Amino acid sequence: MIYGAWQSTTIADGETESAEVDLGKNFSKVLALSPILGQTLTIHVSNTSGGTFYPVRAFDADASGSFAHTTETLNAAAAIVFKIGGAQFIKLIAGGAVSGDKTLLCRGC
Repeated sequence: MIYGAWQSTTIADGETESAEVDLGKNFSKVLALSPILGQTLTIHVSNTSGGTFYPVRAFDADASGSFAHTTETLNAAAAIVFKIGGAQFIKLIAGGAVSGDKTLLCRGC
């Protein structure tokens, strides 16, 4: 398996969205290391830098619907794997405004 380089991004104090991360090429998954507590975390993807970012949803015909890639409320720092379907540009989104700047590390895989 090919892994991308670790990238750092920050969700600023009082904000919910990280800066854009360029994974360097298209990947099917992202591993994110998150220090965020008391929030959920989701991922949005874009096909171009500076483009429109879309929330990732997975269609599951057996469960009759599509489901957002959202974590449960994080009560401890966590390593999270998100399926991103071959995207290069991502943003990480907290479920609410964070308290203090939160730096997350992520890499494509």
